[in-house]
Amino acid sequence: MTRIRYGECEICGREKSLSFHHLIPCTLHKRKLFQKKFDKEDMHTRGLNLCRMCHSTIHKFFDHKTLGLHYNTKEKLLENEEFSKYVNWAKKQTKDKARDPRNDR
Repeated sequence: MTRIRYGECEICGREKSLSFHHLIPCTLHKRKLFQKKFDKEDMHTRGLNLCRMCHSTIHKFFDHKTLGLHYNTKEKLLENEEFSKYVNWAKKQTKDKARDPRNDR
């Protein structure tokens, strides 16, 4: 996965500053369960380029272990009913409505 600093969020589709979301959180990479299930390269490269709002929302919905075990692909994230509701809402937001709070400084 190529990390992009600005572009289209892979969840909401808005043009924003982006951060890389590891679909298998880095805090889990040394755990034996995850080392057996995923190879090292997959753990480091499997991810999404997301706007800050979508990235933060994922971490509000799911703890790291749940993300790594159950929501480690974009498709699996979008299958979650509550997260899918968020995505539908986020896609409707304009740049002004969902303003990045870091720009308010």
